Amino acid sequence: MDVQPGWGRARKVKQQRLPGMVNDRCGGIDWNRHPAWTASMRAALQERQATGGKWFSLIDRMWDPRLLMKAWERLNRRVKGEARRRGAGVDGVTVEGFAEQAEQEIAKLAEELKTGTYHPRAVKRHYIPKPGTTKKRPLGLPCIRDKVVQEALRSLIEPIFEIEFLEGSHGFRPERSTNTACQRLEEILENGKGWVVDADITGFFDNIDHERLLEEVNRRIADGKVLKLIRAFLEAGVMEEMKVRYATTGTPQGGVISPLLANIFLHAMDEQLQAEGISWVRYADDFLLLCDTREEADSAMGAVKAILEGMKLSLSPEKSRISHLEGFDFVGWHYEGRQRWPRQKSIEALRRKLREKTRRLRSGSMEAICGEIIPILRGWYNYFHEGNSTRTFAKATSWVRRRLRSILHRRHKGRGMGSPKLNFRWPNRCFAQWGLFDMEAALRACQPRRQALLP
Repeated sequence: MDVQPGWGRARKVKQQRLPGMVNDRCGGIDWNRHPAWTASMRAALQERQATGGKWFSLIDRMWDPRLLMKAWERLNRRVKGEARRRGAGVDGVTVEGFAEQAEQEIAKLAEELKTGTYHPRAVKRHYIPKPGTTKKRPLGLPCIRDKVVQEALRSLIEPIFEIEFLEGSHGFRPERSTNTACQRLEEILENGKGWVVDADITGFFDNIDHERLLEEVNRRIADGKVLKLIRAFLEAGVMEEMKVRYATTGTPQGGVISPLLANIFLHAMDEQLQAEGISWVRYADDFLLLCDTREEADSAMGAVKAILEGMKLSLSPEKSRISHLEGFDFVGWHYEGRQRWPRQKSIEALRRKLREKTRRLRSGSMEAICGEIIPILRGWYNYFHEGNSTRTFAKATSWVRRRLRSILHRRHKGRGMGSPKLNFRWPNRCFAQWGLFDMEAALRACQPRRQALLP
């Protein structure tokens, strides 16, 4: 008998067959992402994975100008609009500036890599606000030329490790996303797991041990020059207030190759959890352990603590906890029973973005203001629309309209916001005419289609 889909999904989703076997994986790799891989290398991939063989002599691929140019083209496509004139590294060169001399820079990089004279520059420290706190999150901004080399290196070595990553791992991987991570989680919950260990690693990206990470890379890659290049990126240093600081741990958040290196490092934890029979799902360093009983959850918490201690990492005592299905958060969602909706931090983050665009003293027509906030609302809707989000969308839409009415009220010399007449003076249809995206109405409009998909 068909099972009614839960967690606000339009239909029961069978977890995508995220390849768990070598044969599946080799057939599923998108080789357009890996231009350096020849037919003979592809043929050898499955065999070496099965036998535990290592890869030698990869470095000669790195100085192929075609590989570097492809890497630059991918980076160039990703960065659009104002971002092309921001985000420069310590050399002050932006994406827009690099594009003006890309061919010469690529030729120079190829020559430096070939002659062994290439040395990555220190990353520039940049801080961004940490949502919900007064703290700031540190980012490392590499130079564009270093990003190109990192992207080329990522495309070269990714298939070697992608072929062995496990099904529970979803962060920063091809054909995987927060949605596939949620699908995996829901599949495990449907199988009866009712206790959740919500685990948080303390300062993960800042505390990755370089030697341990290079050992994990060396399990599959024996090319000393590739290992030396990875080490050079890890030890390039961080420039802050015109001083360069060098560290023996950590990989900068913001580096192109950092997510892959993080997955390589945490793969050892994934394997140990799997070997101990613990169900888990992970998105980058955010992961959950799923258990049948409270006793099993306590045991799983102890097991993961021991595993992380062996990797010179630790769980955050404040953020890690054991809960039943009465509620836990994962990749922006709040789960309770067989329902999920945007977690409170996601709602607060949305409001912070919208407050910047809807200040009472701001100028511009209503059409222009609505035009600025439409991309924010659409992006939020697209992420959260397949969930039990009706009430959250209604509250968020109402909150936005109140902000906009506050702007109009002040422009018309009004005082205070307590008058119920504001809703009559500027009813909801006015905002629709000005182009405001209504998340609640969009969700209602798709409900008939969603119902038609139900079994």
